[in-house]
Amino acid sequence: MSEKLLEQVAAPENLLAAWRAVRGNIPKYRRQRASGPDGVSLADFERDLQTQLSALSDMLLKGRYRPAPAAFFAISKKSGGQRMLAILPVRERVAQRAAQQVIEPLWEPEFMPCSFGFRPGCSIEQAVTHVQGLRRKGLGWVVDGDIAACFDSLDHDLLMGRLKHKIGDSRLLALLQAWLDAGVMQAGPPQSLDTAAASRLRSVSSLARRGLNWVLDSVARDISPYPADPYTYSRAVTYHSGDYDEVDEGAAADAHAPGREPHADEMRRGAIRQIAGGGLLLGVNLLRPAAGRALGRAGSALKTVVGAPAGRRLLKKGVMVSGGLAGLAAAAAVTAYVMQRKAGRAPLGVLQGSPLSPLLANIYLHPFDAALIQAGYHLARFADDWVILCRDQDQAEKAYNEAVRALARLRLKVNSEKTRILSPQENLEWLGHAVK
Repeated sequence: MSEKLLEQVAAPENLLAAWRAVRGNIPKYRRQRASGPDGVSLADFERDLQTQLSALSDMLLKGRYRPAPAAFFAISKKSGGQRMLAILPVRERVAQRAAQQVIEPLWEPEFMPCSFGFRPGCSIEQAVTHVQGLRRKGLGWVVDGDIAACFDSLDHDLLMGRLKHKIGDSRLLALLQAWLDAGVMQAGPPQSLDTAAASRLRSVSSLARRGLNWVLDSVARDISPYPADPYTYSRAVTYHSGDYDEVDEGAAADAHAPGREPHADEMRRGAIRQIAGGGLLLGVNLLRPAAGRALGRAGSALKTVVGAPAGRRLLKKGVMVSGGLAGLAAAAAVTAYVMQRKAGRAPLGVLQGSPLSPLLANIYLHPFDAALIQAGYHLARFADDWVILCRDQDQAEKAYNEAVRALARLRLKVNSEKTRILSPQENLEWLGHAVK
């Protein structure tokens, strides 16, 4: 188990390599306007590069780094619908890339040859060629599978458990947990709710985010001699692309958050009071409109919060603040979080578009790969898209059932609308290619 990994993450040479990787994802002509929600562009960051990287290293090593909120934009999927991608501030992208560069080598030797997505030296073309070779060997029956809302459904406790197998540095684990928590609290309302319910949930979620940000800022001020980074609120832009296109960060150049608003402290205090006075009951009433039962349901929800690891983490942050009002605000924020989960959208998952998310998804899904391969099946997986090649229909049906069981152990589900069994006579379209 590796320890003292945070020093490797924060090492000047690693941060410089991370910066070069982040910059390399954006064409030179777009770097001036390819900014994150904080308004800092790649060109701005580069003009004071040494100072920026030195400050980032210092914050990481001294435990003063605070994950920054993302902006979001939608891309159209080839299969229909939209996928929300996150655009992070440049500093956040560099920090996550630096962590990814240190963590990835720990897992690469463990990953299986059937996994092709977002790995060094692997590509869509290699995945397709591999599957074509299997079909030509007489494995004509195919289970063409997809994981339902994969990136949005990764269980944080299971993921952190996997990370702890190889990471012995509690500081790096805490940083990874903070990145996961930041993504959770930015989750939007479930798409399946009716308009009125979604509107109520959006209001609660907004108050919860503001309250939690205030709590985190207060904690940072109490435990650190340095001022905490300001939290800003972002808006989304729309951009259309294909399923597997590289995230075009330049397309969100104008998606800046408005920044800290006038009288921000007063606004935060007002938000806290609103949460303390009504956010908790609003969260409960979202599902239980009867006002007479609201308090009882709130008590039940708080028991759920205390029983959940994420809830305990956030409540602990609230308790660290001297005032009881902040602790109540944190409780209300987490309760809205729990109510949101019960409404249909689990507060799970990783942000699509962040440098770390593909690696975290591969770490999470590795047991799925191992289960299918150890059961004797021919699997190929690219992120959440996978195929199992079989010699006959009976084996294909058994493979389908084994995949369902393997995903269930990871608290994931097969996307039944996109998962099917194909005979040798049917065409297989995988990763945008015709596989024959």
